[in-house]
Amino acid sequence: MVMETLWQISQKINIDPRRILSNEPMSRHTTFHIGGPADVFLSVVSLNELSAALSYFREQGIPCFILGGGSNLLVGDRGIRGAVIDLSGMRGCASIGTVIRAQAGCSVEALCEEALARGLGGLENFYGLPGTAGGALFMNARCYERDISAPVQTITAMSLEGIIRTIPRSELHWDYKKSPFQPGQALDGWIILSADFQLSPADAGAVASVMRMRKTDRTMKGHYRYPSAGSLFKNNRAFGKPTGAILESLGLKGYRIGDAGIAPFHANIFINYGKASARDMLRLIQTAQDKARQNLGIDLEPEVLMVGEF
Repeated sequence: MVMETLWQISQKINIDPRRILSNEPMSRHTTFHIGGPADVFLSVVSLNELSAALSYFREQGIPCFILGGGSNLLVGDRGIRGAVIDLSGMRGCASIGTVIRAQAGCSVEALCEEALARGLGGLENFYGLPGTAGGALFMNARCYERDISAPVQTITAMSLEGIIRTIPRSELHWDYKKSPFQPGQALDGWIILSADFQLSPADAGAVASVMRMRKTDRTMKGHYRYPSAGSLFKNNRAFGKPTGAILESLGLKGYRIGDAGIAPFHANIFINYGKASARDMLRLIQTAQDKARQNLGIDLEPEVLMVGEF
């Protein structure tokens, strides 16, 4: 796609042309630092821009992928065909009484800090979690035995056709690491725009203490030492012990293929030592799955989404 075409797109959807890129490496937009180029990469900062972009790409028959914080993605080495729409610029966060309304692109840390500033409890376990509120809700992130969906009151979402709905909790069905917005679920294809979190008054000192402990714990476990997607596999309690312990029992801690490695400090954190390819990371994931299946008869389910062409 030539620059003149990008300029035309910018004019048709009324967006700053500097926020439309061609052949943009997705490695710049994922916490794994892995991924080939997106044909078109578009950063939106408002609902109007998002709506206009979706309308334009739909009319042109161009598929769209919606990007949050990129913290749970493994993008293929050949990249993503079509358009990637980045929502991280839609980062508003405001309080109304004991309710915090966060836009999809608001970082999880900023959301937690807003709760602390307002003396509200209910989100402190998520402090230090990479990514955005929208992405965390899409994945139904779980930290220290608490789901991020637990305090959700409503979610405002948009269909790919531009229809906007505010959906009450009673119509939202969540499960362990699953949300109604994931593929095959009731709201598959709907884009999370914002969420209202119903929190509770709490002692700010106690909330801050828990936030510090969670951030310190993540640091001590090595979550920030190398580019990674955090925990690679879901923890299925039916297996009797955490996935990290299972993988360690199989002798996989420290195992690597090229620059893709299973961390020597935590066997459920897969890391990029510097120049890991998506191909090698995928081979590493499949190796772990094969060993768990062959030796223990269990199927490990990745938390990470595989996106694009490998």
